[in-house]
Amino acid sequence: MPKNFVPPEMWPEYVHIAMPRSVCAREEVGGKQTGDPKGIRWSIWPLTFEEYITDSEPAIDNSGVLARNRAVMWKRLHDGPVPKGWHKLSNLPWRVDGFVELTPDTDYKAGWYKQARRDLRMWEEKFLNKGYTIEPVSLDEYGRAYKKSTVMRKVGFDPLQILRRKHAAQIGRDTMALWGVRNKRGDIIAGINLRFSPTYNSATYECPFILPEAKKVYAMTALIDLFFNESQKRGVSLLVFNSFWSKGEPKSWKAFSLFKSHFGPQYVAYPPTLWRFVRGKLY
Repeated sequence: MPKNFVPPEMWPEYVHIAMPRSVCAREEVGGKQTGDPKGIRWSIWPLTFEEYITDSEPAIDNSGVLARNRAVMWKRLHDGPVPKGWHKLSNLPWRVDGFVELTPDTDYKAGWYKQARRDLRMWEEKFLNKGYTIEPVSLDEYGRAYKKSTVMRKVGFDPLQILRRKHAAQIGRDTMALWGVRNKRGDIIAGINLRFSPTYNSATYECPFILPEAKKVYAMTALIDLFFNESQKRGVSLLVFNSFWSKGEPKSWKAFSLFKSHFGPQYVAYPPTLWRFVRGKLY
């Protein structure tokens, strides 16, 4: 695993506080002392949860408005002994991610599967600047197109709401880039939100979507190529692909996990989540 690899939730640029659903009350916790891991706490009455993604055992306290009785999740990067008070409720990893190491002036497509290279070639030869363009788009236009997408029908508004909350934060807005594929009628038929971390010299993407027309022109492959190309231009050394399907995950993830696998990632299976019940405020 590369030295600078960490889950995107640990990037300061990622704005992890935005991740719980927008209907939840939420607050940032931890990090009071230098080096202490930060986490997030969220609640839908009567349930409250707290989450940390770190190798360092989080220091749990009852400060904050939402410090009620709660279940605390500790998601580690590396496996090791389970400290007293923490429990594994499953032996499955809390997530499987992928990464690709980038170097300047090299052909990143050399690590792609044959089908991915073929699909990109079809996009470039038959569709790019021949009825379709790929270009930066505004958040409003991105949102309007997302609402018409197949992703919207499958998972709903949550990814778009998360994107908007991150865009509202200065550090989130400054380190994202919204791109779309536009057809000759002027409609956005596919989109991707590129996220960059100067702290870790890394990049990932969020909230990708396609409309039915996009599949016919290999638009998502074109956007993944953009992800590689823009990252290489910025001198990024590590690309992170989030959330590959693994045992216990929804079967609906399988198709997109297969698609992402065509771009040559190496896989990281994180250790199982550790849980702890913490007594807090009763109101």
